[in-house]
Amino acid sequence: MSNAELHLVLGAGQVGPLVAQRLLALGHRVRIARRTAAPSGIAGVETVSLDVSDASAVARAAEGASVVYNCVNPPYDEWAEKLLPMTRGIVDGAATAGARLVVLDNLYMYGDNSHMTEDSPVAPVSKKGALRAKATEIMLEADAKGATRVAIGRAADFFGPNAPNALLGKRFLERALAGKPAQMFGDPDELHSYSYIPDVAAGLVALGSSEAARGVWMLPVLPAESTRAVVARFSRAIGREIGVSTLPFWLLRAVGVFYPMAREVAEMTYQWRQPYVLDDAKFRATFGFGATPWDEAIAESVAWAESVRRPDARESGGAASTPLPAARQ
Repeated sequence: MSNAELHLVLGAGQVGPLVAQRLLALGHRVRIARRTAAPSGIAGVETVSLDVSDASAVARAAEGASVVYNCVNPPYDEWAEKLLPMTRGIVDGAATAGARLVVLDNLYMYGDNSHMTEDSPVAPVSKKGALRAKATEIMLEADAKGATRVAIGRAADFFGPNAPNALLGKRFLERALAGKPAQMFGDPDELHSYSYIPDVAAGLVALGSSEAARGVWMLPVLPAESTRAVVARFSRAIGREIGVSTLPFWLLRAVGVFYPMAREVAEMTYQWRQPYVLDDAKFRATFGFGATPWDEAIAESVAWAESVRRPDARESGGAASTPLPAARQ
């Protein structure tokens, strides 16, 4: 690939800016598209405003781009209305522009599978899982028809810097630094896979840098451990024991009567009531790298949390809000 190529990143949330930064470091021209006109805050990156469900707008933003990275996601309680129109707009826009498409995806379409690989059966057990499965059909059908080449990178639950809604994200770190227990879903002693956000970005860029990468790929993921064991790793990094409390399913359902986001989260808590393990062997064998080691990733996460910790959180004992699992984008 030429170092002068233009790459379009859709989304300026948790992952999009990290993808943009990696592309810049490789010498590419980078454009970020977001819903609002606010600048990305990344020097050297052009920012455009658009609605990704508008295929013509996506095509204009992608004009001249070799790769489009889809890192956008509607709010949990707007998936039914927006996810598929956004998917179609992005696919059609990339196809019109003649660009390859790299997509950040999650694991919802696998349902109750406890060990997930690229060959695992698609069998969703949730409304959001069924929507994700349909979105995959749309994307792979476009690839099969030759409209655009598509590589789909799937990640487990996020953790790391700037993960505001992840179970082990910003709120968890604020509470841990304030001496408060971690609030978890399901059984904290079941095996569970977690993806370090910088590794997710690195995996997407690897897919975008490979002309041959097509279809579904499991992005770099850390070796699965129980959530309790992962929290213990954070305890050692912080130098203070972090307790673990479990949020009951009924509480989320009850809160969901008044707070739609909690209702949507409740649907997905099955992921923490059983083993939930992602296997990235295919990616590691193909691209020659895997996830950042646990202790290094956790040290970087804690250092980031300490650097941005709010003065009011230091004084009040940290955020007390209930964590909501991020929708991977």
